[in-house]
Amino acid sequence: MKKILIISAIAFLTACTAAVKMTANPAESDVERGSKLFPALTLNALNEGKLAYESNCGKCHGLFSPAKFNEAKWRKEVPPMAKKAKINANTQNLILQYVVTMNGAVVK
Repeated sequence: MKKILIISAIAFLTACTAAVKMTANPAESDVERGSKLFPALTLNALNEGKLAYESNCGKCHGLFSPAKFNEAKWRKEVPPMAKKAKINANTQNLILQYVVTMNGAVVK
């Protein structure tokens, strides 16, 4: 029984670590790309969005890589999830800016 608990704990921690690694750290090149959709975008805002995404969205389900969904899908999914999680509009916007920008699908 003890072995099963240890193995389960290791598997859980590995899964949590993998989920966090799927979220990319923003760079200035991401700000340049994302500012085409979000003109006032800053590196600080992207980093805040990343932190908000990791700390809020992973509570109810695993974190998805921003590349998993296109812009339209993120814009459709984030608002109802934010409402469920009782995330305020500013934080919702930061999360949306992060996932849309970091999905790499922003048109240049």
